[in-house]
Amino acid sequence: MVNIEQQSKREKWNVLIAECEKSGLSQVEFCKQHDVSSAQFGYYRGLLKPKKQDSKKVANAFVPVKINQQTAVSEIRLTLPNGFQCTFPTETDASRMKELIGVLLSC
Repeated sequence: MVNIEQQSKREKWNVLIAECEKSGLSQVEFCKQHDVSSAQFGYYRGLLKPKKQDSKKVANAFVPVKINQQTAVSEIRLTLPNGFQCTFPTETDASRMKELIGVLLSC
C-alpha cells in the first residue's frame, strides 16, 4: 500500500514540476498560485528531476592526453615565490631537493 501511495505522490509532483517549468513563473510564484509548499516543491524537484551535469565539473574533468614525442629532460628548473631560481639535475634525490628549496624559501 505504501508503494502505491508513494507512486501516486511522485506522479502528482512530476506533473506539478512539469507545469512549473512550462509556466515561466518562478518556483515561489508558482507555488503561491497552486497553494503548494515551496520547500516541498524544491524537495521533490531535487528528488525526481535528473541531475544536470555542472559545467564547472565538466570543465575540471580529467582528459586523456596522448604524448607523441618523448623528450629527455636533464634538469628541473624552479622559480620560487621569493624570486630565487633553482636548477637541479633530474637525478637529484627528492628529499635533498626539498631541503634545498626550504633553505632558499627562508631567505
